[in-house]
Amino acid sequence: MDIEIDFDEIGEDLLTFQEDETVQQALHRGVDLKKYGNELEKELREAEMEAVMQYVDNRQQVVDLHKQMQECDSVLGRMQEMLLGFQADLGEISEEIKYLQDESMSMSIRLKNRRAAEEKLFKFVDNSCIPSDMAENIAASEINEKFLDSVIQLSNKLKYLQQMKPAKDGSSLTLAPIDTYTAKSLLPELEKLKARVISKVRDYFTTQFNALRKPKTNIQVLQQNSLLKYAPLLQFVLTEATPVGEDLRTLYIESMGKTLQNLFKTYYSQLSKFELVMSSKNDLIAVEEANLKSIFTQKVNFTKRYDSFSLGDRDKILDQIESGPILIHVASAESQKYPYEAIIRSIIKHLSDAATNEFLFIIDFFKTNTRDTFNKIFGRTLSLILENLENYLFQCHDIVGLLLMIRITHSQRMVMQRRRVPVLDAFFDRISMLLWPRFKIVFDENLKSIKNANHKRLGTLDLTPHYVSRRYGELVASVLSLQNGSVDAIGGGGDNMLQNDLQLMRQEIIALLDRMSLLFPNAKERKVFLINNYDQILSVFQERRISSEEIQKFDDLLMKQRELFAEDEIRVSFPYLISFVTESERKLVESTTSDKSIIDETVVEGYVHEFATNWRSGIQQINDNVLSYFANFRNGMEILKQVLTQLLLYYTRFQDIIKKSFTRPPSFTKDIITTATILMEIKKYSRAF
Repeated sequence: MDIEIDFDEIGEDLLTFQEDETVQQALHRGVDLKKYGNELEKELREAEMEAVMQYVDNRQQVVDLHKQMQECDSVLGRMQEMLLGFQADLGEISEEIKYLQDESMSMSIRLKNRRAAEEKLFKFVDNSCIPSDMAENIAASEINEKFLDSVIQLSNKLKYLQQMKPAKDGSSLTLAPIDTYTAKSLLPELEKLKARVISKVRDYFTTQFNALRKPKTNIQVLQQNSLLKYAPLLQFVLTEATPVGEDLRTLYIESMGKTLQNLFKTYYSQLSKFELVMSSKNDLIAVEEANLKSIFTQKVNFTKRYDSFSLGDRDKILDQIESGPILIHVASAESQKYPYEAIIRSIIKHLSDAATNEFLFIIDFFKTNTRDTFNKIFGRTLSLILENLENYLFQCHDIVGLLLMIRITHSQRMVMQRRRVPVLDAFFDRISMLLWPRFKIVFDENLKSIKNANHKRLGTLDLTPHYVSRRYGELVASVLSLQNGSVDAIGGGGDNMLQNDLQLMRQEIIALLDRMSLLFPNAKERKVFLINNYDQILSVFQERRISSEEIQKFDDLLMKQRELFAEDEIRVSFPYLISFVTESERKLVESTTSDKSIIDETVVEGYVHEFATNWRSGIQQINDNVLSYFANFRNGMEILKQVLTQLLLYYTRFQDIIKKSFTRPPSFTKDIITTATILMEIKKYSRAF
């Protein structure tokens, strides 16, 4: 028999022995393996014999141990049988538990389905049945909150049972509610209740709407407590009986429209009693004196003829746009008078508040066709206000008031836009279409009065500022103040038109003042007249704090006339000096040689002595003339400074001519008054003035 040797296994054993610590020590010490093997075999035999002897010595104990082990095997066998019995019992219990689990799940599903069906049936019954208290509340004579709640229930039940498709909440299962036996049984009864509701609601709202026409009715209280509170009733009628609902809407429109019309008609009539007339047809910038005389007097007072053009504090009304309207009893008790722009502001404010409240009420009450309903309610009221305004404008000549009304209208439009209730935009457009053309007419009348004015018949003419310039200044200042220098500040898009008209008026007033100045006999008085009137216009602009190109235009005209006046005034007081300087400078420029003999020393000496003798009296005369010609302190001081400065410049040029004309100082040099001396004298007059 061949023995098969597994060298791989031998190799593994060798590696194992090689790693053994004892084998490694033996190999390390060089032990004889054969001898060492014999020793080990001997030791093993000795150990075996010793073990046998110990077993023999303890044989009784081994027997006892064997018996105990047999007893343990018997106990373990019985326990095994018992556990197998338990395992069989547990298997039967597990089957029962599984059966119970299946039954429980089935019962749970059936319970869930039954509850879902119960919920849907409950919804169906709840949406269909007629509670006894609902029918009782509807049948009762009084309309109150219980009646309102019952009508809401009725509306919901009608909507539910009249559905042509299965209910979305599944309460009618796969049937349309209207096809159910319940709907066929209950709808006739519900229709009877609906008819009862419609009849009661119609009577109720008819009574409330008629109450709006009664005098002293607090409309807002009635709307809040008696109408808005029961708005769902009107919605029910509009839905279930549209013709009846529209009849009620028409009745409300008629009642509220007439109430508002009477209210504003009375309010306007009472306010008109407190109107303060600010101007008449004769209040033009340039009007002939004969047109202002009456059969009672031949005197005309020109002192206050600019009042109708002055803005004054009338623009304060623009800060009161949202203030309360004028109270009639307060105005009557205090005997107040108001310009028409205050009256129209009060009316528009009253209208804006009423329109806001009414529009919001219509949204909450009617909910549909709100804009059309509002327009029908306020149609007659708006027409009344526009008619009253148009009648006033036929006779209106108050150009400042017209501008203020344009601003007020624009501001009120902005108020309504901020409220997000833009229901009066068309009304504001109509007002603007009335105001702007009238403003243009009145402005053109004033422009025409200037252009066609007979400058010989405009009242007494003297060197003082004429009323025409004052009125022009006030008018332009008022327009520019209200325009406020910003785009569309006045509103209505008339800013470009105003700029063009103001430019035309400026040209015409300058031409008129030029024509009026020609009535004076000499050129000096003409210049004084123009200076005083230009200064008057600029003074008005400055008083009103106007910033416009108009100021620059008139300032240039004033400067030009001041220069001409200064030249004339010096020529009157020192004619020899002016003539000599201008003539000598001309000769010196035209002279082509270096010969300075063209200046006569004797003539120059005479002028020096004459100036030294009369210069103080000449300055005094200039001061007196300026004081008499110009009453405006600021204007007079500026002109005096300009005249005296011009004099000093001429005298300086006079001295330069002397220096250039003589190689050596002439004998009269000691008599020449120094510039410093003249300057000191000029300062005295400047301070005194």
